[in-house]
Amino acid sequence: MKRYALAALVLATLSSSEAWAHTGHGTATSITSGFAHPFSGFDHVLAMAAIGLWAGSLGRRAILGLPASFLGAMALGFCAALMGSEVPMIELGITASVLGLGLAVLLNLQPSIVLAAGACGIFGIFHGYAHGTEIAPAMSAVDYGVGFLSASALLLGCGLGLQSAVRRVPAMSRIFGGGVALAGVALFFV
Repeated sequence: MKRYALAALVLATLSSSEAWAHTGHGTATSITSGFAHPFSGFDHVLAMAAIGLWAGSLGRRAILGLPASFLGAMALGFCAALMGSEVPMIELGITASVLGLGLAVLLNLQPSIVLAAGACGIFGIFHGYAHGTEIAPAMSAVDYGVGFLSASALLLGCGLGLQSAVRRVPAMSRIFGGGVALAGVALFFV
């Protein structure tokens, strides 16, 4: 039964459409729109799931450290976008995050927690900035931010859950990492 639930969750996540991210433009829908937005981009879903998977493989301190670094940096990137700051090469940074995180999982990289969290933080700035550029003018930035950070935490948790599920079969983790890395390569050409 657990396999079916996991498969349903993965299929629901992968079948998200871009229209789900734009549920309305009023303050009342800011949290909903923010929550839906991370699910609308395949690149966001893959990067966050890969961070959770990688954190789970690195162990105890990384389980909190990598997601916290990513979420904190996302919040900073989001604020930078709202303030009108320029962060260069956003799409390239997001694509590099998918490729890099996929390779980290595929190759089972085991760097120090500080280095891994730093990499996740850099990638988080790009993802957060992208979310900040998508907010509609009439929306509450705080509510939208709460929504997309909550959804991002959920996706990171799904990656951690995936690590728990594949722990007994290490090849599955590498297959997922390889798939994420290939998606990252493909994104360079899209």
